[in-house]
Formats: sequence, structure tokens, C-alpha cells
Amino acid sequence: MSGIIENVYIVGAGGAGQVFADLFLSLGIAPSGFFDDNPELKGKAFLNIPVIGTVTDAKKIEGQFLLGIGNNKARKKVFEFLGFGDDRYLSPVNRLSYIGQGGSIGIGSVVLGGVVISTQVKIGKFVILSIGSMVSHHCELEDFSFMGPNAALGGNVKVGEGAFISIGATIIPGIKIGKWSVIGAGSVIIKDVPDYATVVGNPGKTIKIKGD
Repeated sequence: MSGIIENVYIVGAGGAGQVFADLFLSLGIAPSGFFDDNPELKGKAFLNIPVIGTVTDAKKIEGQFLLGIGNNKARKKVFEFLGFGDDRYLSPVNRLSYIGQGGSIGIGSVVLGGVVISTQVKIGKFVILSIGSMVSHHCELEDFSFMGPNAALGGNVKVGEGAFISIGATIIPGIKIGKWSVIGAGSVIIKDVPDYATVVGNPGKTIKIKGD
């Protein structure tokens, strides 16, 4: 990925969108604009990149996109609303990260600085790996999942669709994290987590399970 890429846009101009804009700039790519539905952001610019329209306006634009939305459910909802094909999305990787051999990273996923991804890791579509997160060997992260700063996965961990692993959480090897679950900040997970569960503490305890 280099500066020869043109007509790059970010959907979402909040915190995540601005972090992703900074990532693009570090790669020598200057995004052409943000799209965001927040009327208070209309006409503003962040990192000299203007907010040029709403999410609906983005559907009318030719170019390549990144979903700058930290909320996993909202990110999936916007992806479904836009209806773009895979070829319309970029998957930027910070140069200060490490990615081992034999794995894969799906379209629309983002790897920020200081991330370490070991060998034979499978990362799905529209996954966010935040600063300093660590993924050990043979892990699988399904679509729309999220790893917070300094979160860590041991080997052979399976992370379900839309799961949110908060800052500093640690998952021991071989654990399965259920889809759309939430792992609290600093939690230590030593047993499988059900779908839609919220788990906190050391060791992690389920405090609630919420349906889809």
C-alpha cells in the first residue's frame, strides 16, 4: 500500500476514523475525505482531511474505503448499508507491526502500530487490532471483531464474530470467545466464553448474557 492510491475515503470521522486517517498518512496516503452522519461534524476537518458528506453520500462516490467505526455492530450495519463489493475496501497495516507467515487478513481489517501477529493466524473481514495487541499462533478472529490496546491472545484462541476484547485483556491458549461477546478491560479469560456474554475480572466471570 503506497501513496499512488487515490480516492480513498473513511466512513466515520470520530475517534476510530481519525486514528485510521493517521495510519493512512503514515503510509503516505492522503485520504480525500470523511463521511459521517453526525451533523456537528459537517464542514470540519481532522488532520487536514475534510468531512465531505453523510454515509448515504458515500454510496455515490467512486473510490476505495475504510470503515472508521470502532463499535462492532455499527461497523457491520454500515457495511451492509453501503453494499460495496470487497474490491472497494482497503486493509491498511502499520509498518511498526509484525505479521507472521502462513496467515491471512480479510478485507477492511486494520492493523495498528505495535501489533504482533504470530504464524498461521486467520483474521476475518473488518477486524480491528488496536495498538500493541498480540495474537499468538493459529488463532482465528472472525469478522467484525475487535482487540483493544495491549490485549493478548494465547495460541489457538478462536474469537467469534463481533466479539469485543477490551484494553489489556488476556486470553489463555485454546479458549473460544463467543460471538458478540464483550471481554472487560484487564480481564483474564481461562475458560470458554458464551455467545453474547459480558465477562469481567481475573479470572473472568460472566456478569450477563444478552440475546442478539
